[in-house]
Amino acid sequence: MNMKLDWVLDFDEERIKTLQGESLERVLARPKGREDWAEALADARALVRPAAVWDFTPVVEMLQKEIVLEGGARIGSGPVAKVFAGASELFLGICSIGPGLGERARELQRGRNMLRALLLDDLGTWAVDLVRQQLCKLMEDEAKAAGLHVSTCLSPGESSWSLEDQRVIFALLDASGIGVTLSPSLVMHPLKSLSIAMGRGSRPMGHEGGSHCDFCSMKNRCAYRERRATVTEKETT
Repeated sequence: MNMKLDWVLDFDEERIKTLQGESLERVLARPKGREDWAEALADARALVRPAAVWDFTPVVEMLQKEIVLEGGARIGSGPVAKVFAGASELFLGICSIGPGLGERARELQRGRNMLRALLLDDLGTWAVDLVRQQLCKLMEDEAKAAGLHVSTCLSPGESSWSLEDQRVIFALLDASGIGVTLSPSLVMHPLKSLSIAMGRGSRPMGHEGGSHCDFCSMKNRCAYRERRATVTEKETT
């Protein structure tokens, strides 16, 4: 199993503002809002502890709606089998930004500083997604260097992929090294954590490139998805 603790998260203030859109603009239009934003950003930069663990599990059989893995575990539902079709192994990963940011947000809530807590929580969501993006990009680069294909990266709970498969991922990975646990109700702790999966192999995958956003049930009404696509396009041109 692999572990990486030295991720670099660039809290690019202008990029974050663009992704947050009008809701953050309204906050920053007020002096108190600008103060809360500056404090939340400083807290986020100080408190995030990005980390990830991952491993590869051989695929034994690719069924119509699920994938049988070595050892008998089954994973699937929603778009998983279609997206990972052609894979000879699955990459499974868990990433997190640690407990500090969440603990600080709860402290702010107890102190009735609700706006600063909300801003900090939003920054935590952005930060853990950035770890996911970097981890998926690392897998894509390694696959390309080895002459392999890799599928789009997906997470349980997004699209119609059931959260139940969190149990499978946590059974196959030991996330204790980065301090992440899974509750009986399938909630990860710290809350700002994500589990992810990708197909990998010598043959083309069912779906390559793109993003997990392509399979989200809210994709046609998600303003964040549109803003993220715009920022990505600007950064790559």
